[in-house]
Amino acid sequence: MTKLEKAKAIIKKYFKYGNCGIYDNRNIVGDQMMNLYDDGDLAIDICYNYSYFEVFGLSDEEFAELCQYYNELGDN
Repeated sequence: MTKLEKAKAIIKKYFKYGNCGIYDNRNIVGDQMMNLYDDGDLAIDICYNYSYFEVFGLSDEEFAELCQYYNELGDN
C-alpha cells in the first residue's frame, strides 16, 4: 500500500470527525491534535474540536490528490 493509499483509507475512516478541512502544515494557534497514524514517513493528525486533519509526508502532487479525494468524500 502506498502512502497516498494509506492516507486515503485513514481519511475515509475518520472523515465524519474531520470534515471541515485538510492541511499539510501545522496549526500555529495551539489547537489540540490527536495522532491517528505515524509510521515515520506518513503522519496524520486530527483536531476533533474543529474537525480537520493535518497530513505530513506526502509530495505536493500526492497531497493535491488527497485533497481532491477528501472533497469527493464531502460531496457524498
